[in-house]
Amino acid sequence: MPTYTADSLVLHRMNLGESDRILRIFTPEHGKLSAVAKGSRRASSRLVGTTELFTQSRLLLATSKSLDIITQCEIRDSFPRLRDDLERLARATYVCELLDVFSMERDATASREVFQLTVAALRLLQREPAHRYFDGVVHAYELRLLTMLGYAPVLDRCARCGGPINRLPVAFSPSMGGTLCNADRGQSADAITLTEDSLAALQSLARANSEALLVLRPTAKAAADVDRALRWFIRVRAERAIKSADFLDSLRVAAATASTSRL
Repeated sequence: MPTYTADSLVLHRMNLGESDRILRIFTPEHGKLSAVAKGSRRASSRLVGTTELFTQSRLLLATSKSLDIITQCEIRDSFPRLRDDLERLARATYVCELLDVFSMERDATASREVFQLTVAALRLLQREPAHRYFDGVVHAYELRLLTMLGYAPVLDRCARCGGPINRLPVAFSPSMGGTLCNADRGQSADAITLTEDSLAALQSLARANSEALLVLRPTAKAAADVDRALRWFIRVRAERAIKSADFLDSLRVAAATASTSRL
């Protein structure tokens, strides 16, 4: 069978038979693809490590009529801190599911840039944000992934009329594709009113560099508005629910409740 090599990031895995796994991986060379890791559920298998979620590897694959077969692997990064902290684990799982949902099988369009963006996001999630605002990394990833794939929300002008949004209050409409000016904010049934802080937080997340993301500290109101706006924008664009988003939302609610109870 012909073989080829590819860098890979594991987005999803499922058991196959008694000892194999099917991996859904993302590669800079070929985009998203599925492949079989034969025998990888055996403790003695050399492929055990490479089937873990988030693992970045260099693979040798053999082509097949159905699923390609992983024959060799060299692990580049296993992102261990993402598995030791529930906050990090939930967000890394979401990042990978989001990429899975928005990518097509064997579509290499912008795949190298998307691969690099995703690996960079996972590396940032391993670091310690100054205020443990891990969602800064998540939301920046959402906005930049959507931009690369042509789904970016409008944040610098009114998505309906194209005019400026410098008169508050403004709104964010998932169905209309972004921010709405003061005059148009009542024209959408799903419009989410944004405060000045909420709008600034959204715009900062779209352009902040890595180090700036780690020190962001939006107000509780702004953070909640950003969560809600991007959650529903992505839901509209994906035309399906992101399963891991529900668990992530429950963590956010629990964290907000705990913060309030300490006051």
